[in-house]
Amino acid sequence: MISVSEADRLLGGIRFLSGTEHVPLGSAVGRVLAQAARADRDGPPFDRVTMDGYAVRAMDAEDRWVVRGFQSAGVPPAQFQGPGTAIEITTGAVLPEGYNAVVPYESTVREGDVVSLKPGFDRPSPGAFVHLGGSDYRSGAEVVACGTRLHSPHLHSLATLGVDPVPVVRRPLWALVATGDELVDVSAKPLPWQIRRSNTAAIVGEAASWGLAPRSQCVLPDRRDALLRGLQDLLPGLDVLVVTGGVSAGLKDFVPRVLGDLGAQVLFHRVAQRPGKPLWCGRIARSQAQDALVFGLPGNPVSSLFGFRRYVLPWLLTAEGRPPREQRVRAEGLVAPPPGFTLFLPWGADGPLDWGGSGNFHALGASTGFIEVNEDPQALTEPRYFAWGGYP
Repeated sequence: MISVSEADRLLGGIRFLSGTEHVPLGSAVGRVLAQAARADRDGPPFDRVTMDGYAVRAMDAEDRWVVRGFQSAGVPPAQFQGPGTAIEITTGAVLPEGYNAVVPYESTVREGDVVSLKPGFDRPSPGAFVHLGGSDYRSGAEVVACGTRLHSPHLHSLATLGVDPVPVVRRPLWALVATGDELVDVSAKPLPWQIRRSNTAAIVGEAASWGLAPRSQCVLPDRRDALLRGLQDLLPGLDVLVVTGGVSAGLKDFVPRVLGDLGAQVLFHRVAQRPGKPLWCGRIARSQAQDALVFGLPGNPVSSLFGFRRYVLPWLLTAEGRPPREQRVRAEGLVAPPPGFTLFLPWGADGPLDWGGSGNFHALGASTGFIEVNEDPQALTEPRYFAWGGYP
């Protein structure tokens, strides 16, 4: 049995050869940019008007102008009409040639073709209400850096640069397997000795909230031959396989033995933690592809979800180039577990939850995540916090 910190160290040594894939622009939020996005022209590409009003020539030192035309957005710029003139203009339009400022409607009064400044308003200065061409970036400049985790404002930039589809870091492909002869489908009516399958629902939901839904999921029976055939069928093309149940020391806990039949190299089996001590992790070598990383999570619903959130999800996120930041919360009255041991305790909006133990997974509905408590003095006052997806 190893410590939680040793499990982290071993997992940290498993590198993922990510590569690049392309996704539609509208699907790029949350992804990690795999190539720098560079400007194909200046930004803005022209002197862009930022207020509805009148384009004027500020150096004329005028406070009244004769309106000689109209300029809207999306059309070529109007020509200069001479000193003392103005072009009525809309937001987003190209600044007409020969003019260098805009006087907003709100600061003017108009009579016929003559527009004048209202009393109390200053004459415009050069560049007033104009977003100068190239002032944001020049053609060829790096606008969004490689490795950026994209969010909605980045899509403004990528769209402006014409980047669609978007090159992003490839996400690990993973599949989820539940084992257990007692499991039936969620929509089924279970017999008295059966239970509805909940582990996969919770794990898939948690993964999907981080943008990491599995490629596939299935249920396999507690029979060594069936497990072997099922896992053999799933493994091709996968980067990560996650199995829940069958990883302890019972007569029907076949998962470690079946993974051994598949040539798995064990990284660790059993971690000094509660819940989730039987956690299994290993890798399966493949001749022409990256090794497949395999996690065997305990079948207990709380243990499986905690194990996924604590170990599997951070590895998947880190592999994609977006490692989760460490979070801590302030806590009082925590009691240190025995040396070398770690406790995971559900955490709610007001602090630790009184949940009655890992068998009561219904109580987790009031949690926002869980905390990690060990003998480290900081862990008793500021423990690490693992939020469920969707919570800050």
